[in-house]
Amino acid sequence: MNRKEGRDGSINTLLEYIKEKLFNRNVLVFSFFLLLSFVFWFINALSNDMSSSVNYPVRYINFPENLALINELPYRLSLEVYGPGYSIFKSRIGDNKVPLIIDVNNSGIPVRENRSELEYYVYTLNLRESFRRQLRNDLNINSVLPDTIHFAFDKLISKKVPVKPDLKINLQRQYMVNGEIVIEPDSVEITGPGAVIDTTEFVLTEFHEFNQINQRINRNLDIRPIRKVEISHRKVQVTIPVEQFTEDIIDVRIRVLNKPDTANVRLFPDAVNIHFNIALSDYSRIQEIPIEAVVDMKNLNYRTVDRLNVEIINLPPYISNVRYNPKQVEYIIEKL
Repeated sequence: MNRKEGRDGSINTLLEYIKEKLFNRNVLVFSFFLLLSFVFWFINALSNDMSSSVNYPVRYINFPENLALINELPYRLSLEVYGPGYSIFKSRIGDNKVPLIIDVNNSGIPVRENRSELEYYVYTLNLRESFRRQLRNDLNINSVLPDTIHFAFDKLISKKVPVKPDLKINLQRQYMVNGEIVIEPDSVEITGPGAVIDTTEFVLTEFHEFNQINQRINRNLDIRPIRKVEISHRKVQVTIPVEQFTEDIIDVRIRVLNKPDTANVRLFPDAVNIHFNIALSDYSRIQEIPIEAVVDMKNLNYRTVDRLNVEIINLPPYISNVRYNPKQVEYIIEKL
């Protein structure tokens, strides 16, 4: 390549660079004026009156006394408004709109008895002036959706129900729950719609799992809420009596119930081994344990039954995990 060709190539490269810069500059200038034109158009549009739909949250106050709401209410209303564009734009872009208030008890609501329920209706068309005053702007409200808000009420009643614990208790080895789990208070008053209260027999605590327990537990637990129901207490105290236990074995002779009056009954074997767990604090009471082992011969067909089922009765509340052997025994009937 000679010197002239090299010089021509450099000139071409420079020209391409200048063209590229001029093109980019023209694009930037065009984009700026386009954006500026849009801004002027938008400002001009906002100065004109227009119609638009704006969503507002809603809050209900002043419900009828001695009645409980049993249906869901709309939590937002769609207002078709007319007025200056800038006011509409301001309303649409606001993230934290103040809720519109509906005074339920003073809204001219017709009442209709429907079996056990009371039905109320609000026609939102009648609330336009109230909403306009609450908004405090220069917008007129043409319409509101939904056009009707339906309220279904039930008579408000109260009753007292027990509290039940919802627990899972995982104990350490050689520990047991010794006695009843105590709840304080053991019952609460619930108030709400009659249809709900009538079918509610108890309330539960929130679920709680205790792990590796080796001592007495005292814990405050929340009461599980019930939708549309007020509960007199939010928390209860739960006491779980946990103690170390030992395992013991006793032999008990089997007693025969309803044996024939003119015969003697011999059992093979005539005693059972009973295994059970007992808390260390109750160990001294083993001699007082009133456990009995019995077999019942009432309505027994002696020709077809050669074994009797053994039943354990009179189990005291301070022992647990009772196992015994044998479960059945053979018998012989001897005439006297």
